[in-house]
Amino acid sequence: MTLADLSPAQINRIITHAHSLKTTSLPWLAPSYTSQRPGTFSSSSKKKRRPLRMPSQSLFSKSIALLFNKRSTRTRVSAETAAVLLGGRALFLGSEDIQLGVNETVRDSARVIGGMCQGIFARVGDHSEIEVKIPIIP
Repeated sequence: MTLADLSPAQINRIITHAHSLKTTSLPWLAPSYTSQRPGTFSSSSKKKRRPLRMPSQSLFSKSIALLFNKRSTRTRVSAETAAVLLGGRALFLGSEDIQLGVNETVRDSARVIGGMCQGIFARVGDHSEIEVKIPIIP
């Protein structure tokens, strides 16, 4: 799936939801804002306390495979943190941990990962590296 597969309305919903999570569940990540009128914000010199809301537990008891064939500290930390905050368990699978296509075929690896994990997050060099002709998440 790429952004090209989503409508502008779907992309807007994702961004709005991410902003809501960041500002209400993770206030230490977002600056404090005071609303002057709907749709406009200005930075406030005084820190306003917002009620802390726990994030959705939409990934409760689910395993998310994090497939990385390129190193990225920020991407790994943000993906693992997101999974944990949403109640899930992140399984980091770097290129050193699994050998896709070496000892097992990509198809076999996809079936194993898809059968044991409820989601896959992939950090790859080129999108074509993750495009598979068979469904990997049942």
